[in-house]
Amino acid sequence: MVRFGREGASAALQPAITAPAMRAADVADSVTVEVRRSGRRFEAEAMLDLDASARTVWNTITDYDALPGFMPGIRACRVLERQAQGRAAERLVVEQHGEFRFLLFAQAMKVLLHVEHRDQRVAEAKAVSFDLGVFKGRAIDVFEGRYELEPAYARRQSPRVQLRYRAVIGLRLSPPPGVGSIAVRHNLEAQLRAVASEVARRGS
Repeated sequence: MVRFGREGASAALQPAITAPAMRAADVADSVTVEVRRSGRRFEAEAMLDLDASARTVWNTITDYDALPGFMPGIRACRVLERQAQGRAAERLVVEQHGEFRFLLFAQAMKVLLHVEHRDQRVAEAKAVSFDLGVFKGRAIDVFEGRYELEPAYARRQSPRVQLRYRAVIGLRLSPPPGVGSIAVRHNLEAQLRAVASEVARRGS
C-alpha cells in the first residue's frame, strides 16, 4: 500500500514481480493506469484483470504480514489493532517500515495507516502519520489508497476478478513537470504486477 519507488513517492506502493507463474508481459498488457495531477497532488486509478477467485485476491491484498515478502521497499509490516464493525467490516491500524524514494532522494520511513475492510471487496487505507527522520513532515502530505474487487461472471469456467486501485498522493516536495505523473504511473503498474504474481503463486 504506501510506496513510491525510484520513479515515485512512498513506501508501500511499489512492489515487484516475485513469482514466475504470470509473465511480466502478460500482466503489463492487462494493466491500465490513469494519473491526474494538480500541483503537488496526484490522483491515480489502475485496473487489472486476474484469473483467480475473489477469495485468493482478497487474501493477497490484505495479508499485511506477508507484504515484506513480495513488495520491495517494505521491510516490516504489522497489524497493531483490529476491530470488527458488524459482520462484514473491520477497521485496522497498520504500521509499515520501509523506504521513501523520489528521484535521487531516499530515506527510511515509518508510516501508520488506518485501514477499513468491507465485504471482502473493498480495502481502504489512509496514512495518519509519517516518520522520515530528519525529513519528517517535509516530503509526504497525504496518502490514501483503495482496492476494490469486482468478480466477473461472464460465461467462463474459471473464476475471474477485476482489481481496481485508486490512490490520492499529496507531496510537499514538488517534482519537475511531467516527471511526477510518469513516476506514479510506473509505481502503480509495478504494484499491480506484484499483486498479480503473488495471486498466481497462491492460486497455483
